[in-house]
Amino acid sequence: MARTQTNIFPMLRVKMAFFNINTSELAEILQMSEDSTRRRLRGEVQFELSEIVKLMKFFSCTFEELFGDTTTTGKQISNFY
Repeated sequence: MARTQTNIFPMLRVKMAFFNINTSELAEILQMSEDSTRRRLRGEVQFELSEIVKLMKFFSCTFEELFGDTTTTGKQISNFY
């Protein structure tokens, strides 16, 4: 049976797409394996604070811009560009 994939961190995915960053490159930024990075992106493992800080610095954004409430996604995306 096929598993349904859900987008756990849609705004992080938007940032990755905008900066043209794939999972392999994100793993380098986080200084971890691709497998560990994928587990975090799928929500199987929580991001650690140090990893979140690395992402915020790399993308020059706030925590809310990466992991915030997605009920206002349209507003956040329009503010992103």
